[in-house]
Formats: sequence, structure tokens, C-alpha cells
Amino acid sequence: MFGFSERDMIRALGTMANTAVERNFGNRVAARETLRQFIQTDKRFDYYDADTLARRVEECRSCGAKLDLTDPRLMGRPARPLTRDESW
Repeated sequence: MFGFSERDMIRALGTMANTAVERNFGNRVAARETLRQFIQTDKRFDYYDADTLARRVEECRSCGAKLDLTDPRLMGRPARPLTRDESW
């Protein structure tokens, strides 16, 4: 759970998101801010844009999508060429 593998990082984000929702008593707007702060303090996510990653984690959790940590948009770069998902 504390490694740098993609699996460990996704599990850590899930735990952070659960903790953020619990600390904010189910308030999703405040939980996103708390999750952003968790992401900023975790050194494994230094290369990621904390706001974008927190928003994407929340979106994936709400619709059941799988989080792709290799997506360049999470790091503040432009989308891959021919990317169909332009919704976020």
C-alpha cells in the first residue's frame, strides 16, 4: 500500500478519498478539498496536478470508472492525440 506501483497508488487514493468523505461527514465538496490536501502532502503524487487528480478520483468513484494514472492530463499536460474522452 505504500509502494510506488500503480496498484498501490490507486489503493492509497481510494483510502484517502474514503477518509476525506468521513472527515467531512459526507460533504463531497469539502471532501474534494481535503483529498487535494492529502494528495499534495504525499510524495508519490508530486508529478500530478492535485486539483485535477482529486477531481478525477471523485469522478471515477461516482461512476465506477477505472483511474488511469498514466493520463497526461492528470499531470497538467495536454491530452494524448486522438483521445475521445474530452468530458473532463
